[in-house]
Amino acid sequence: MDEAAWTWNVGTMKAMSSAAGGGIHPGWEQIQERHEAFWHGQIIDRPLIRARAGKPGVPGSAADRVPGDPERVRQWFTDPDCVIPRLERELARTHYAGDAIPMLFPVAPALVAIQAAYLGGGYRFASGTGSAWCDPIIEAWPGRQRLAFNPENGWWRLSERLLAEGERAFRGRAILGIPDLQGGGQILDLLRGTERLAADLLENPEEVLRAMAEIDVAWRDCWTACNRLIGAEEAGYVDWLEVWSAVPAVTVECDFSIMISPGMFRRFFLPSVVQQTEWVARTIYHLDGEGAIRHLDALLAVDRLNGIQWVPGAGAAPMRAWVPLLQRIQRAGKLLVLNVEPADVPVLLDALRPEGLLMDVWCESPEAADELVSAVTRRFA
Repeated sequence: MDEAAWTWNVGTMKAMSSAAGGGIHPGWEQIQERHEAFWHGQIIDRPLIRARAGKPGVPGSAADRVPGDPERVRQWFTDPDCVIPRLERELARTHYAGDAIPMLFPVAPALVAIQAAYLGGGYRFASGTGSAWCDPIIEAWPGRQRLAFNPENGWWRLSERLLAEGERAFRGRAILGIPDLQGGGQILDLLRGTERLAADLLENPEEVLRAMAEIDVAWRDCWTACNRLIGAEEAGYVDWLEVWSAVPAVTVECDFSIMISPGMFRRFFLPSVVQQTEWVARTIYHLDGEGAIRHLDALLAVDRLNGIQWVPGAGAAPMRAWVPLLQRIQRAGKLLVLNVEPADVPVLLDALRPEGLLMDVWCESPEAADELVSAVTRRFA
């Protein structure tokens, strides 16, 4: 560990808290210190545990549900007059315990791969589902448009307004996160189409590599612009994974990897992951589903990749059933970010090192969240 860097980071906590405002969360400075210890593979008093619950008597409203009318879905996601009040209600009805802090997303993480829209993709909302999709635009490689960040793109201008409005509305009360920009492989999958991209890996490999290089640069430009709009340099860096960092940090991912062999992943998509780890100081890889495990060795060998978020996937066994895999990740010296059920917590604490471990838990009540955090704290007293 770089002791000078560690001392500097801890020394900036009060300044960052002052810049962000004093109302984010009680004990905010200590929570920041725990996050910094996590990033350094250490603990101060216990591992990071974020426990959240809904507050009784503070229900949502009809305005918090995605409209069924297709014409209203776009407004629900992109009109600040709809988005900002909805985030206010989310803030009011959520109980934050342990290392959980208010984090809000003016550009909803449900708008997956919105970077594809920033690059000209035919983005559309899925009626009533709380998500969106993108129609391919690369019909043929010859003569295709260059993939680059365009600050005049209509989808970007919508996002720019939402991020700016969110920063004004919640500065000092919540940490804002950037949109889900995903990774180069997923963006190219959307812009080209899954079946055609899979064929291109064999038939047009050089075209794929050129497109990936362009998307990587566009990703960097989008990521930089988003963080500037929400004042991340002062308040800290957060994306959809909600892991706070005092210095630039991001989640890297390539869900398209479940479609391909380890060799193809290493050739076409691992370089994008490596590039992001070189551009951003701290990175966590989103490893999603059993089919992605085949690429874990390649990821663990990326020196600058800090950690892994393991997601078993829908219908899979609970987190406590994946202990051997989690131990394998820790043995490689990587951090672990896990979304777990309350029953998983004691099992995982018995099996895993607490250093560099973050557990995110949704509890049935505020009392249950507080007691879970207290139990973990007592364990390390």
